[in-house]
Amino acid sequence: MNKRISAGFAALIIFLSIAPVSAENTPTDEKAVKAAASVSDDTEYVYNIASVSKVYTTAAVMQLADEGKIDIDRPVTDYLPGFSLADERYRDITARMLMDHTSGIMGSTRTNEGFFDDNDRFHHDTLLEYLSAQRLKADPGKYAAYCNDGFDLLELIIENVSGMSYTEYIKANIADRVGAVSTGTGVDMLGIPTMVPAVLPNGLHYETSYLMESGTGGVYATASDVALFGASFFTGNDSVLSENSKNAMGMRWNDNEYSDDNGLGWDFTDLPRYEKYGIKTLHKGGDGSSDHAWLLSAPDEQISVAVLSGNGSSTYNGMVALALLDAALSEKGIIIEDAPLPECEIVNNIPDEYTKFAGWYSMDIESQDSLCSISFQDNKYLHMERTNHRRTECTDYVLTADGDFAELEYEVSETINADGSFDMRLAAGGSSRISFEENADGIYIKMACINSYPGLGSYENKTYIGQKIEENNVSEDVINTYRELSGHDLLLCSDKYSSTNYYAAGISRLYVCDKLKGYVFISCGGLDDFLKITDSGQLTSFCDIPSSGSRDIWDATIERDGDGTALLKISNGLQFFTDNNIPVFDASVKNVEVTDGAAWYHISDSIANTSIRVTRPENSAVYVYNKFGEVIYTTYVKDASPYIPMPKGGKILFLGQEGGRFDIAV
Repeated sequence: MNKRISAGFAALIIFLSIAPVSAENTPTDEKAVKAAASVSDDTEYVYNIASVSKVYTTAAVMQLADEGKIDIDRPVTDYLPGFSLADERYRDITARMLMDHTSGIMGSTRTNEGFFDDNDRFHHDTLLEYLSAQRLKADPGKYAAYCNDGFDLLELIIENVSGMSYTEYIKANIADRVGAVSTGTGVDMLGIPTMVPAVLPNGLHYETSYLMESGTGGVYATASDVALFGASFFTGNDSVLSENSKNAMGMRWNDNEYSDDNGLGWDFTDLPRYEKYGIKTLHKGGDGSSDHAWLLSAPDEQISVAVLSGNGSSTYNGMVALALLDAALSEKGIIIEDAPLPECEIVNNIPDEYTKFAGWYSMDIESQDSLCSISFQDNKYLHMERTNHRRTECTDYVLTADGDFAELEYEVSETINADGSFDMRLAAGGSSRISFEENADGIYIKMACINSYPGLGSYENKTYIGQKIEENNVSEDVINTYRELSGHDLLLCSDKYSSTNYYAAGISRLYVCDKLKGYVFISCGGLDDFLKITDSGQLTSFCDIPSSGSRDIWDATIERDGDGTALLKISNGLQFFTDNNIPVFDASVKNVEVTDGAAWYHISDSIANTSIRVTRPENSAVYVYNKFGEVIYTTYVKDASPYIPMPKGGKILFLGQEGGRFDIAV
């Protein structure tokens, strides 16, 4: 950890970076060796700061507003004439709505958003085209739900209004003004020697991946650079923005405590753990494919904290940032204490008036879309059963005198029994409470909880997590068309050979929901999306939770051809096809020619548990997936073995440019 005093005003700027490198697994290929040779031990690494980029984008827009070049309450079309949606309500979307996530845009256009060792501008150049075919999920301004596409639209607005590229603008008008020396985007930082090594959760070193959605998540910087940027929000510091613009960014978008807490660009414009001490704080987190970030600024206390890491998560970075802020505040004599779990008075019998809340709900808890059943067992307690295609989890709650439901947990007695055991009893006072809200739009579940991380601290959170839904009375014949798909892997085919989506979501799967008629789960990239069957060719996202429980939703169409292959087209740009007619890869395959970008094969049992060698062309890649759809080999691993494993029941994928030829040796 480093502390520095910034010239011109008294400030405490803390920055911390964690690079996932070790002597045992440092890459040794020629390119990496040259890079390592030019980096000294005290060099600060550059990280992808992911969604912390949104604060940079917002600051740029507000800077243009300070100069009178943008009115943030004017329609987006005033500054971006090429913007449209397949929904006439798009004309009501303003720049402010893009910055506070209330635009109603579906969420994230995913195709070709990031690349291994490549900085293709595909996403920047095609965003308007993809958005033009999308609908809105809600009226503009109705509620806030995290939306990446909104910030990529802001990137385009910045370019149109300023006449500069986003990269040029950020460097000249933000980085240079705060004294940041290593800030840029994937456009100008491809292959720099100080880029932090990319280590993914499996522990292997990969080629650096570049997130090319610059406005929403594509800024790259050192931790000290980010902390200096955070200091530009200090009270009295006008190096980047006026006080009016900083105050606007730091104002919560509405006063409903269960709505998202964001302001303009920031995730949180206050946290209760500091608010009760009269301390204003601003927070933004971000997660890329391998890098993670958190920026915290306490404007009146003149404290800025940036925590960047390779691997891990923004949540843990955020908790480290809070711990560092607590330490800095303690030096000022301000001792921050974690909030205790709330006490409650239990109501033994649940009144009949609550029975209208029993039934099925669509839920979003920790980014896992799931189906939820609520029941009231003998009118004594609330039973919540959450399920997706992989697992079912249950939680029980008791009614409190406050009218909400407190999570049950086991309490261990302090008395040791004669046999050495402890008595256990159910007690209210778990980390969460839920309640219900009924309004003109439907019935919703709200949750208030304390997120606790031992050794790091805790913070309080309130949000909408679910909406009540009903059975979808679609015919069994239509449902059966989806049961036919559920027996097949869905194989990604829409992206460039270098796209990181082949690692994150190369194989997806569809599952018909058996508990509630007329719905399906689609497992994509480790997450489940819960969609409603419209007909045999259309799946629709019905989610309308008035929070980020409705983030990143999408619709899908299914096209079937004469040979039984189905093509799944998702409104976020990704496309998948069923695996029922892909060829078999065995010893007879001596070469593979790429004709449409992605050549998928079933691995034959005849060569299972052996290995092959592949001579591949430039601008190409090879992936191997096991029977669970997990990547077990890719040529994007640094120093990847020349021997490529052939798992039983798995698949092999060849990616390249048109006409590329792979030669195979078994």
